[in-house]
Amino acid sequence: MTQRDWNVFQYACTRFIRLLTSPDATSEFRDATLVFAVGFDVPWVMHAALAPAALHASCADLMPKEDAILYSQSALQGLRHALEDRADLSSAKESMTLLSASIFLGLFEDFYPSAASHSLTHYQAIASVLEEQAAHMPRFEIDKLSVFHRTLLDSVLYHFSTRLIFEHEIDAICASFPSHSIANYISALEAHTQGSQNAHTILPVLGRTPPLIFLQIYQISWLSRQPPSDNGQHHALAIQCLDELDKLEKESPVVNLGIPIIKDTAIHSNTDIAAKLYFLATRIFVMKIINRNICTTTPQIRTLLAKGFDLLQAYDGSAPCGQYICWPILILGCAACPTRRSDVLENIHDADEGHLAPEMRGLIQRQLLEIWKTSYSGYVRRIGGALERLWRLPSFLVKTSQAQYASDTDIEYDGLNALIFRKGLGQVQLSAEIG
Repeated sequence: MTQRDWNVFQYACTRFIRLLTSPDATSEFRDATLVFAVGFDVPWVMHAALAPAALHASCADLMPKEDAILYSQSALQGLRHALEDRADLSSAKESMTLLSASIFLGLFEDFYPSAASHSLTHYQAIASVLEEQAAHMPRFEIDKLSVFHRTLLDSVLYHFSTRLIFEHEIDAICASFPSHSIANYISALEAHTQGSQNAHTILPVLGRTPPLIFLQIYQISWLSRQPPSDNGQHHALAIQCLDELDKLEKESPVVNLGIPIIKDTAIHSNTDIAAKLYFLATRIFVMKIINRNICTTTPQIRTLLAKGFDLLQAYDGSAPCGQYICWPILILGCAACPTRRSDVLENIHDADEGHLAPEMRGLIQRQLLEIWKTSYSGYVRRIGGALERLWRLPSFLVKTSQAQYASDTDIEYDGLNALIFRKGLGQVQLSAEIG
């Protein structure tokens, strides 16, 4: 290793790795010794691990961004050669090598804003390998899964579900989703919880948020791109998703919105708050899919937005892994969208929205800035860019129930229409970047 490699390696071990896993998960999930050991034998794998860490360091002005790009290019070249030379991935060592590189390259894409259109490329590759492995492991047992395998499963479920909303073409991505692996993983976690005295297992990436929520997010993101059908299969699937959420809220206290968060105390950690935020945001999303007439001013949405405001206020954006709540922030940002052009220019205290929506927009801006200063995650910038574009009230947010307007009418908008925008929020983000 060169001195530069060693410096970045130290940075990765001491500062970067802790940003990637739930702070409350056991320390074994933050121990990257096994992955780095592979890198010492295969230099391009080490470069894959150093690439996102170097990118993070460059955002903190600790090194040039060009160094991070060089690491990623070296890793990609090594990965391509490995795939060309090794058609058989049955070897555990070869599989470990390719998966280790892929997950770090996926992180690099996640942290590098310009790679937004390729944010799931490497996770799709990981998903393919996981499905191949699942064919030889028809039943998972949590105690028998390696820390690395569990982290991969957690990461793939998290990235597929939360990034899908930004993808332009989702059919190919959905076709690569590791459905058998994820189903086995969730079943194994449920069996483990039932057979364990510790019913509150903290997962490496998902924390306390039940994995079933992320499966619902994945499903409703796909549903949001389908043609509306009041009585068809799509509507029935959306109703089923809502029923699953109702059942989960009754059975899992961590997502129960009736249990309040006490502000300014250490009773509730970010992990607890995040679980409720994900549950609340998922409920908003599926409600919009079921009834497209539901809008930001609907009482149910306003009630959920108020609860989301309290939760987001209690969240510590400066803590490690703060970028984990970007997806709920995006949904809440849609729900807090201005409803008229005049609202965009009005001061918070002059707005007649009951102050809630404009105050939520202000809180979201502050939290995203706080999260960015710790994570430097490209996903934070993509969320911020999309919300900035949406809050300017593009034409597709016009409430469809309003047929005709006079030229002097202050047209009404519904921010939740962004969640069922057929072109996807990726197009919204693209418009924000161009504009």
